[in-house]
Amino acid sequence: MLQGVSFERDLGPFLRGAIDARHAVVRTDGFYGYVPLESVGVSHERHIRGPDRARSTKMLPWSQTIFSNLRAWVMGTLRGVSRKHMPRYLDEFVYRFNRRWRERELFGFVLTRAVRGEPFPYARLTAELFG
Repeated sequence: MLQGVSFERDLGPFLRGAIDARHAVVRTDGFYGYVPLESVGVSHERHIRGPDRARSTKMLPWSQTIFSNLRAWVMGTLRGVSRKHMPRYLDEFVYRFNRRWRERELFGFVLTRAVRGEPFPYARLTAELFG
């Protein structure tokens, strides 16, 4: 899923828009793509999991759960995603993940959003989100 990831092309623009480098400390696993964080002024702590999964869970409690669920959803349900629509896929994943313990209420949530939501024409749905 992360093959061919480039910091400058993929991670850099996202991270610059998502974090305040003056105040944030970014904690990541050993993924090589995050190494350039310090070169752009972001405080970065790498925690390499190694064979001790319990240690990793203690340091980054929800990250393994979230990313494994995301990977399973993308590969199992969607069979892959396009960069063009990635923000929409992630919005849906977050929506579902945040309500995962409220399955009986999901239909009501979706129905309420469908009734109250703004029209979303096809041209807007297929518009390019990235420049």
